[in-house]
Amino acid sequence: MSATTSLYMRLKSFADGAIDLLSALFLPIIALLVSTGILKGIFILLTVNHLVPEGSSTYVILNAMSDAFFYFIPVFLAYTAAKRFNTDPFTAMLLACVLVYPDVTQLMKAPGAGGMESVEALVQSLAATMGQSGDGSAVATMFGHVGGAGGWQGPDLFGWPMGQVMYPSSVIPILLAVYCLQYVEKLGKKIFPEAVRGLFTPPLCIIVMTPFTLVILGPIGTWLGALLGGGYELVYGLSPLIAGFIVGTVQPFIGMLGLQWGFFPIAINNVAVYGFDTLMPLFGTAMFAQAGAALAVAVRSKNKVFKTEAFSAGLIALLGVTEPAVFGVTLRLKRPMVCACVAGGLGGALAGFFKVSAPSFAIPAVTTLPVFMGPSFMWYLTALGIAFGLSFVLTLIVGFKDIKYSEVTMIEE
Repeated sequence: MSATTSLYMRLKSFADGAIDLLSALFLPIIALLVSTGILKGIFILLTVNHLVPEGSSTYVILNAMSDAFFYFIPVFLAYTAAKRFNTDPFTAMLLACVLVYPDVTQLMKAPGAGGMESVEALVQSLAATMGQSGDGSAVATMFGHVGGAGGWQGPDLFGWPMGQVMYPSSVIPILLAVYCLQYVEKLGKKIFPEAVRGLFTPPLCIIVMTPFTLVILGPIGTWLGALLGGGYELVYGLSPLIAGFIVGTVQPFIGMLGLQWGFFPIAINNVAVYGFDTLMPLFGTAMFAQAGAALAVAVRSKNKVFKTEAFSAGLIALLGVTEPAVFGVTLRLKRPMVCACVAGGLGGALAGFFKVSAPSFAIPAVTTLPVFMGPSFMWYLTALGIAFGLSFVLTLIVGFKDIKYSEVTMIEE
């Protein structure tokens, strides 16, 4: 076997493993993703057509019905990740509840720096602490003067700086936390006698993992999102066509990891600074490509239950909610995901080449098309049509291994 073949097999094995892991994490909550996606689509239609006044009590309740699942998705992912990593799911869910607790969320909105700056402040503090004497004053310094050592002005935990991460609707921090949780749980099972193991292991896990997540893992997740956003700005400045192709191709994977939150501030800032945004139109081609692939699966699948799910997911994707299509259809079948990525990349390249932009921020969807009206609006419609149509046709041609009825039944149960 040549070196090139060996490298290809390793990369393929890694990609398959990553896809299988993501599928295991999201597959158990597919039914909820589809259901809440339907609710979200109905809510969008009602608000866009001014049938529900914004700010009214009806608006608030309907918004809660459609957003609650995505807001608390770290709690659901904590359960599925715990099952995957073989740790206690209820301890993992409690950890997620701590992260999305209202007071913690409000604390993260307080003025101050965010992201990896908190980690930098922590490192500076520890470096300063190690220079202290060993008579106990080092511990006092570490727990009481982190802000002074690192210049940290944000929230802290016993003096340790916490990155201001919005954990509701996030994905990466809780996945990293549950992955690390399994090792803390194993430690607890080793040090506690069997008679009290079940009583003391969960508190140990929460006591250890809450600070570790707030201080280390959360900022790392935010940093990853910011890193991707900065990369987009760099690439778009060099070549809008290449930027469009890259964003249109990888956007589904960005969404899977919850890193899209690092791009939304860039889009909003573009509107504030330049009066237009070029990022969301590129997201739109990828989202319409997912819709096309899901609807093609609905046409070709012979499984009546799965056909209905794929059809619903495709329609919901056209309303701006692609999670059901990604996790329930294209990623699950793999080949439609490849077709959608190719079509989304080509559509994004076209949108980038003609520098399609939006005068205000909006999540791409059929209902938000008016937001993108401008000099390049017809090219935007053309790019969306190419992404949707090419993804639909490619999925029909390439095909896929159909889902058995028993597999659909297992998911529903």
